[in-house]
Amino acid sequence: MATQTVQNGSDKREAHYMCRVRSHSSKYKEFHRPSVELLLNLIYTYDVIRSRVAKRIEAYGLSPAAFNALMIISHYGESGCPMCEIGDLLLVSRPNVTGLIDSLACKGLVERVEKEGDRRFRLVRLTRAGERLLDELLPSHYANVRAMFAGMSDKEKAILSKLLVKLRHEVLRSSERASEKDCTKTS
Repeated sequence: MATQTVQNGSDKREAHYMCRVRSHSSKYKEFHRPSVELLLNLIYTYDVIRSRVAKRIEAYGLSPAAFNALMIISHYGESGCPMCEIGDLLLVSRPNVTGLIDSLACKGLVERVEKEGDRRFRLVRLTRAGERLLDELLPSHYANVRAMFAGMSDKEKAILSKLLVKLRHEVLRSSERASEKDCTKTS
């Protein structure tokens, strides 16, 4: 979905959500404006970036999940990547990994191989076509990533990256604490 720019340089969605922030800030006592604004800005920024990256990747006939899977598999080289590892490492939503690999195999980008000595254990590795596709796609992908963040200095990128890691770790710890709390309630 294309963003609609308004006079002040923001867009329709940004204006809508900031209006909601203003109206909810006085309506709910639990409302914490800095936290809500951060959440909205993270989600919205993620959506804008994801859409731009997806559009470029889709030009190569790949979904973001398929591209992510190819990148994971490429790391394992000739030895192959265990199927279970792919689901554990995906950065994007975790689709049916078997269906994702089936799709990539139908396109001739990956192949399944059995682990020597264990026919139940399946590995996935890139085919030559998969390697060529990544070699063709990655230079423009990395140039696109660099262009998206061109308005920030390397120092700002490092600071933002460090803050995002800190936030992610805190959210994970918070989720663990909530799960532990739920477990003690049911015990």
